[in-house]
Amino acid sequence: MVDVQRPARWWWWAAVGMIAFAGFALRLLAARGGLWTDEAWSMVYAVQAHDAAGVFLRINHDNNHHLNSLWLQAIGPAAPPLLLRLPAIVGGTLSIAVAALIGSRRSRSAGLVAAALFAVTPILVVFGAEARGYSTMLLATLLMLLLVTDAADGRPARGAPWWLGAIALFGMVSHITMAAPVAIATLWFYLERRAQVGPDKALLQSFRLMAPALFANGAFVVFVAVAAAVSPTGMRTAAYLPFSLGDYLTALDDLSLWSVGLAAPLSWIVPLLAGIGAALVWICRPQWLGSRGRLYALLVLTVPVGILAIRGGNSGFARFYLASAIGLLLFASDWIARGLQARPAVRAAAAALLAVLVGVGLYRDAAAISLDRGKPDASLADMAALQPAGARIAFAGPRFKAVVAVAAERTGYAARFAGGCMPADFLLAPQSRGVPTPLTVVHCGTPMEAIDSSVTIPLTGDSWVLYRAKPLQSFGAADSGPAPGAEKSRLSGRAGVAQG
Repeated sequence: MVDVQRPARWWWWAAVGMIAFAGFALRLLAARGGLWTDEAWSMVYAVQAHDAAGVFLRINHDNNHHLNSLWLQAIGPAAPPLLLRLPAIVGGTLSIAVAALIGSRRSRSAGLVAAALFAVTPILVVFGAEARGYSTMLLATLLMLLLVTDAADGRPARGAPWWLGAIALFGMVSHITMAAPVAIATLWFYLERRAQVGPDKALLQSFRLMAPALFANGAFVVFVAVAAAVSPTGMRTAAYLPFSLGDYLTALDDLSLWSVGLAAPLSWIVPLLAGIGAALVWICRPQWLGSRGRLYALLVLTVPVGILAIRGGNSGFARFYLASAIGLLLFASDWIARGLQARPAVRAAAAALLAVLVGVGLYRDAAAISLDRGKPDASLADMAALQPAGARIAFAGPRFKAVVAVAAERTGYAARFAGGCMPADFLLAPQSRGVPTPLTVVHCGTPMEAIDSSVTIPLTGDSWVLYRAKPLQSFGAADSGPAPGAEKSRLSGRAGVAQG
């Protein structure tokens, strides 16, 4: 008998493939340019770790995304940035196909809508195009959701518990925040089974399915903690900012803006509305969503509510709430797909909403691509253009040292770091969000004027301003060589950069 469904499946997969290719192209465009601050520090730590064992035992830093660090170490700082970001690009592209599969469990149209949203959503394009571990962690999260939802629907994959354990470990070595999606998936599966078979059997079934994943989570957390405890430095962090309600709300507002395009004049409005909507989905359990309603609500609410409850530090970074973005996008996919199958007026509204989301996403993708994470390489290019023989560089804080060191390693520019009040040709300083940048500064008694600066989006990158010493404006390149004793911008060894 001829399988009449096969041509439809082929056409569906062809459409998913074309959407994934478009998402791949967006990520390639977004992956151009030099390494920004956190990427550059990841490279510095990977190089200083010397070998693969060092990545796991000697870095002990919250900026060490282990799988990404292994890749950076293997490729080296002189490699093209596009190659350094390849794992993120591949992970982000594969996530489009996995999102389509999750949606297809509801309907083929839901799968196509999910693929489109995951392909163009700016927050996924940005994190799918930088040399860090968020993209592969998101891929692991989606794979886990696919397997767990299949199991909850009564069609578990063969060997599902062990696959889930491997996926959890892959996610944890990508980024340790994988712990949250594993916990969310476990809780959701238990709640769904409890409603069907009672608490005792639900607990047993949840343990059988999720035990390897939970073990992988716990074992990796313990390993990281022990490695830090026995190291001379302990666990290091780039910075720790105490909980601030304003920063917390701003991060959630950034998340909604760069995931589903929602924004309001006040930062608390959209997060509050999204939270109320997720709570209503949890309470009312719309019949058309079925068991997915609680899953989406948990994805949206768990991490933000948890951080608010414990008043966790560093709460002002949108990247820590990526599970919420996944919940919003999957819910939007189901909602739009349902509308596309309704009466003509509703179908037209759903198609218009999808077009708006895709259009706004592409618009913000273009903005993110053009801003290039604050153009981290541009400051060194400015110095090289003005003083080709090399330059002495001072820093207003340590964050940009790694950016300059990695860029100098790749280009071969003779950049030397001027510590303390050593003579400096240039001063590289950060720009704070919403704070005016002075056009002139005095560094250790030397007047300096701004010659270039950058801007970036809230999700990624750092804005900077480059100052040049005024007395050196009339000097030629031959007079601008490094001062004796200046610190060379090496990536390894005792003289290398160190984040302080």
